[in-house]
Amino acid sequence: MAFSAAFLAALAAPAFAQQPAAAVDDTACAAQLSAIEEEIGDARAKGRMLLRRELDKQLAALQARCHAGPAQASRAARIELLEQEIEALRAQLGRTEEQLRRLRNAPP
Repeated sequence: MAFSAAFLAALAAPAFAQQPAAAVDDTACAAQLSAIEEEIGDARAKGRMLLRRELDKQLAALQARCHAGPAQASRAARIELLEQEIEALRAQLGRTEEQLRRLRNAPP
């Protein structure tokens, strides 16, 4: 998985580097966020909604850890997560309704 490789690469960065700690944390967070977003895109493309939902939860948790700041950012992340979940559920509902239509229209 892309997330695993990016996560391990972020962990492999030396913690004692000459950069300030905040810059290293920001870089690691950015790499992890990017990896999860890429996996979400892959899951969406393959129609793996359950995996996508789990990745959305991981993304929200990582965003909360990386951007632990104002409550407004957390609120915005929760809103985004809920909107994405609604989108996924609507897509799944559409597919299920299409399957039902095909089944009803199929000859017995």
